[in-house]
Order: sequence, then structure tokens, then C-alpha cells
Amino acid sequence: MPTLHTSLSLEELSRRIERLESAEAISRLHQNYVRDLASRNWDAVAAAYTDDAVCDIRHHGVHVGRQAIREMFGAELEGVVLAKDGYILSSPDITVSEDGESASGVWTWHRLQADFRTTWGLMRVWGPWSEGTYVTEYRRVDGQWKISKLWFRVHAPDHDEEFVAAGEQGRVLGGAGRPGASWQATPQLSEGV
Repeated sequence: MPTLHTSLSLEELSRRIERLESAEAISRLHQNYVRDLASRNWDAVAAAYTDDAVCDIRHHGVHVGRQAIREMFGAELEGVVLAKDGYILSSPDITVSEDGESASGVWTWHRLQADFRTTWGLMRVWGPWSEGTYVTEYRRVDGQWKISKLWFRVHAPDHDEEFVAAGEQGRVLGGAGRPGASWQATPQLSEGV
């Protein structure tokens, strides 16, 4: 039977409990944040941030301050984040500082797409997915945990950088011959055809 470490003081046990409760509160904050993203509730998304937060999401650039972050979500992600898609947030690695006023976290994110953009518009498909990583810093503000810094990138099945480069070159990533295969969105015709 496990034994309780009787050498720990009540004060130390209290600090440990507080850090565990903080980690749980941070987990709820980040899960609600992703839920609010999925439902396109931009006001709730922005409310998860501190007033002076820094947000760096994919190729949308760095935005500083809650208002700038709110504007970016409404302007740039309205047509990208689709409510019918499924989002899974997993593998949290949360570390709460010794003083209990700040924390950091790394999360794995999955998006299961229900509607897929094609040149013909949205098409209902089952199967496309993405995997990404959140690297986040949190700060306690007036007793509530908030996001103070957030960095997010997609890394599977294609890295964000590959995705942007392919779009600039008129290519679509994927297709036969994986890994790294791509096909031209506008076919290159041979001379005389």
C-alpha cells in the first residue's frame, strides 16, 4: 500500500494541490477556447486572452492585444474555421510556476474536416484531417487563467510552410506517391497539345 510522505508540510501539500487545480483550470480554459473556435464564437475566443496577449497562428501573422486578436479571428478565420468540422485537443503538458501565477502548456490538436474546399466550392467529404501543435503561456488575471501567449502551427499531414508555398506555386499537396507528392492545380500542357 502506498504511504503518504509525512515529511511534506501542509503548506507544501497546499501548494501542490493549488498547482494541480490550476493545471485543471488551464485545461478547461484551453478546451473551451478550441470549442469556441469550432463554434466561431469570436468574442469568447478573444475573452480567453489577456489584454496584452500575443497570438501567432499559422500564416495569419503575430497579433498583439485582445482587440487585435479578436479582429484577426473575425476577419481572417471566419471562412476557414467551419462549424461542421471536428476538433480534438489532446496530450496536454502543463507546467504551473512555483508562485502559481503563470504557466506554460503544449497541446496536440487534430481537425477532422467535414467540408473540404475545392475549386468548385465546398464538398462534403469524410477523411481529411490535420494535426497541429499549440505552445501556450498562461497568466492568472484577477483569479482567472487567461492565455498570454499562443503559438500554433499545423505540421501534419503537411507543414504550414509547405502548404503556403504550394498555394503560391498553384499546386495542391497530396495525391499519389506520398510522402511529399503534389500535383499541379493547373496542368502544364506539352507543346503542340
